[in-house]
Amino acid sequence: MTLDKIELRVSIRYCWKARLSTRDAAKEICDAEGARTVHYTTVSRWYKRFDFGDLSLEDQPRSGRPSMLDNEGLRAALEDEPSSSSRELASVFGVSSHQTVLNHLHQIDFVNKKPRQDPHELSASQLLENPLDDRFWKRIVTSDEKWIFLVNHNRQKQWVPQGQDPPSVPRQDRFGKKVMICVWWNFEGVLHFELVPNGRAVNAELCCQQLDRVYDKLKEKYPTLVRRKRALFQQDNAKPHTAKKTKEKFDELEEVEVLPHPAYSLDAAPSDYGLFQSMEHFLRGR
Repeated sequence: MTLDKIELRVSIRYCWKARLSTRDAAKEICDAEGARTVHYTTVSRWYKRFDFGDLSLEDQPRSGRPSMLDNEGLRAALEDEPSSSSRELASVFGVSSHQTVLNHLHQIDFVNKKPRQDPHELSASQLLENPLDDRFWKRIVTSDEKWIFLVNHNRQKQWVPQGQDPPSVPRQDRFGKKVMICVWWNFEGVLHFELVPNGRAVNAELCCQQLDRVYDKLKEKYPTLVRRKRALFQQDNAKPHTAKKTKEKFDELEEVEVLPHPAYSLDAAPSDYGLFQSMEHFLRGR
């Protein structure tokens, strides 16, 4: 039988009076009453309270809305959305600390697991060194392309009972329905984006046409930047970007300078961190 709150606190106060360390006190209580009866952080919190002269064993009054967290409610919430984070659950139940949620999850033997990815759907940087003058960053327009799949299964870790596996999800079908998005953005947000027409390849010809449209948007929104020839374009070394025809197009746009991109430097693509990652989070499970 587990200890109730007051009995546990009596044991902690006894260990405090015996001058045991918090870890030794937690171990002694767990050895006597059962594994995971108390964590040393809980012991430490009560030790601090006793050190300040407060030897009472009652909970102190708390401000804010009362907590509505109970284990059955937590189970129900996880059945609805098993990939919820502990912080999201804390917000739902009005709990001040997500650690409280984690403690309850451990009490009901829930663990955070990533679902297995099946091979098919089953039927039933090198980052740029930051200059001291941040005006440099405000001159950069970066571009990239990404395939957007029309079906995006949620592959996040899920809370499940101990010994149980989360439902498997199919691996992303790289031949599934998808559309390519081309996007140009800067420190203020997206400057221009386009969806590539079905069946159209992203080649130097399309790239040059897109650059004309992006340049028009740049002149419209940042005329001073263009007039002073201060605009900087950053892109990776994909073939359409490095083709002779594309380089000639940039030469025509005299007000624009292209930043060099180190070869084989996938980690130098800001879109992967500052844009596409957020997009993937938004599309997850849709």
